[in-house]
Amino acid sequence: MSVSEAAPVGKGRRQLLLIVALFLIPPATAWLAWLYLQEQGVGATTNAGTLVSPARPVHLGGLRNGSGAPFDPDTLRGRWTYVLFGDARCEDDCWERLYLTRQTRLAMNKDIARVQRLLILSSAPSAGLVQRLSNEHPDLRWVVLDNAAEPGLQAFDGVGYDRKGNHYFLVDPLGNLMMVYDLSVPAKGVMKDLRKLLKISQVG
Repeated sequence: MSVSEAAPVGKGRRQLLLIVALFLIPPATAWLAWLYLQEQGVGATTNAGTLVSPARPVHLGGLRNGSGAPFDPDTLRGRWTYVLFGDARCEDDCWERLYLTRQTRLAMNKDIARVQRLLILSSAPSAGLVQRLSNEHPDLRWVVLDNAAEPGLQAFDGVGYDRKGNHYFLVDPLGNLMMVYDLSVPAKGVMKDLRKLLKISQVG
C-alpha cells in the first residue's frame, strides 16, 4: 500500500474511534458521577439526600399526558429529572415539593436547561389544578398514572422511602433513580447535591 493509499485508511480509523468515544463518554461520565457519590456520600455527610445504591433503572411507560395521549418516557432522557408523585388534589405537601424543586432548578442558573421536573398524578386533575400548575410552575411536565405503569414505578419504592409519602426523586440522564429526598432535607442541601452532580457529569 502506498503512502497516498494509507493516509485515507488512517484518517478513517481515527474518525471511527472518535465516533465510538462520543458514544461511550455520556454513560461513562454518568457512571463516574454515581460512583463518586457512592464512595464519598454513603455513611458521610456530603450528600443531603439519600443515595440509591445501586442505582435503579426507571421505566416510566404506561403514563398519559394531560390530553390522554401516551407519554413518551424517552423525552426525559438526556437531562436530570426530579420526579414527584401526587394525587388529583395535590395538597400542601405536594405544593411544597413542587416549590422546592422549582427553586432548586432556578438556582442552577446557566445549567437550568440540564434539569427538568415531572409530576406523576394518581388520577386526572381538576381544571383548577391544571390552571394553577400552569400559572405557578410553567416549566413542569405532568402526567397521569395508568395501571400499566405500576411495574416500572416499583423502582421508586425502597427501604425507608416510597412514592406515596413525602419523598421526591432525582433520576439521572440515562434513566436511573439516583437520589431520594424528603421534606426534612434543607433546600440548600438539595441545591448543593444537584450542583455537585452537574459539575461531575457531562451528561445532560
